[in-house]
Amino acid sequence: MKKYKIKHYRSRIYNPIKGKIIKGVLIAVIVASLFGIGWFSYEPLMQAINDKNKEIIQQDPVPEKPAEPVYQPVPEEFLEKETVAVTVPEEVLYSSIDFYSFIKSLDEEVTALVIDMKTSKGTVTYLSDQVSVINAGAVSENAVNLDSRIKTAKNSGFDVIARIYAFEDSTAPYNAIDMAIRYESEDGILWLDDSVDNGGKPWLNPYSDTAQKYILDIVFDAIDSEVDAILLDGLRFPENEGMEYAYFGVGTEEISHGEILSQFSKRIYSSTVVTDTDLLIGFESYETVSASDIYGGTALDFSADGYVPNIDIDDFIGEKFSDDFYFKKMPEDITEVFTKIYGSLGNIAGLNILPVLDFEGFTKEQTKGIFEFIGSKGLPGYILLYNESYFTGIPEEPEIPEEPSVPSAPSVPVIPSVPETPSVPESSEEPEEPSDEESSGSSNNEDDSPGITIVDGLG
Repeated sequence: MKKYKIKHYRSRIYNPIKGKIIKGVLIAVIVASLFGIGWFSYEPLMQAINDKNKEIIQQDPVPEKPAEPVYQPVPEEFLEKETVAVTVPEEVLYSSIDFYSFIKSLDEEVTALVIDMKTSKGTVTYLSDQVSVINAGAVSENAVNLDSRIKTAKNSGFDVIARIYAFEDSTAPYNAIDMAIRYESEDGILWLDDSVDNGGKPWLNPYSDTAQKYILDIVFDAIDSEVDAILLDGLRFPENEGMEYAYFGVGTEEISHGEILSQFSKRIYSSTVVTDTDLLIGFESYETVSASDIYGGTALDFSADGYVPNIDIDDFIGEKFSDDFYFKKMPEDITEVFTKIYGSLGNIAGLNILPVLDFEGFTKEQTKGIFEFIGSKGLPGYILLYNESYFTGIPEEPEIPEEPSVPSAPSVPVIPSVPETPSVPESSEEPEEPSDEESSGSSNNEDDSPGITIVDGLG
């Protein structure tokens, strides 16, 4: 066996044993060097790593355990509350000072305000950007910022019901005749619900798409203002013997009055049902009980969240609806009349009924029984037509009749003026009738006053 292996490597003889020894030494030196470097650099390296970890933790701390969520009760829907609402007089609405004072004057049990956005005359009481509203020319010159009034009301703790009269409108038809009921034909003049001499008024045409959009745009304004409920009133046709001359448009005779009103109520309801705004349909209780056809049936068939019958008790006195429903005069307990009216409205089982009550001339004591009746029926509440005497308890001052310009005879005989105070006669005889000259009060007819002269000492 050869002890050495001859290998050509740069003219040198390569010894394999010596090469292994050298390689081993080099490896040992390298390992030792690395160990030394690691030994001396360990502490500063670990310190740097620790400092970096602290920096990362400070920048992105571990989130604390979230606190237990606080239970927040779901707000009550408007019709789930017990509501006592009051209508705001139009003149009060137009003044911010009067509006605030009005709110502060209300009884503690009042929970909501009814604000007219469009009145029964058709006046639009608020400022609107809707083109249809502007074109109708019905915006009041005193129109208010609706959002401001609603904010004032809600900050004072009141819910807000926006009342909008639909087709009962005697203002817009004069400015936009395409929305109005015509007389006999499309080219006819405005149809009026009575003669001009008797105060006849035009109406919006329920079959008119333009009229429907006009009302719908006002509803959209109410929704945008975040009112709690919309009371759509005047959703009806006029009642008049001259309805045979009313022209509603081509093909409208194929759709009944009840159908067109029902379709429109669905259109309104579909706009409110996706919001937090409830839709209430107002209707006249007297017209309903007397089987009038102004709704083409019953307003209770219209799509809505609730129904608002307008109940004026005076309307039912002296009217005989049946042997069981006849009041010749107002009973001492007006609850009797109210109970009969309520029971004659139709099939109201399961419906949200929020009656409008007109208590003008009645005291709170007289109406107490009606409120108890409403509570016993589980109704969501009622709306009061505001009249100052009912809320303040101060009766309205009776109107003083105007004195005739030329009296036929003075109610007090003329007492002639004398220089001295006369003594009061002791005779019990009745005084003689005044002479013609005295009765005239004046020799000429230039003075229309009774010509009474007060003498000092006689009062």
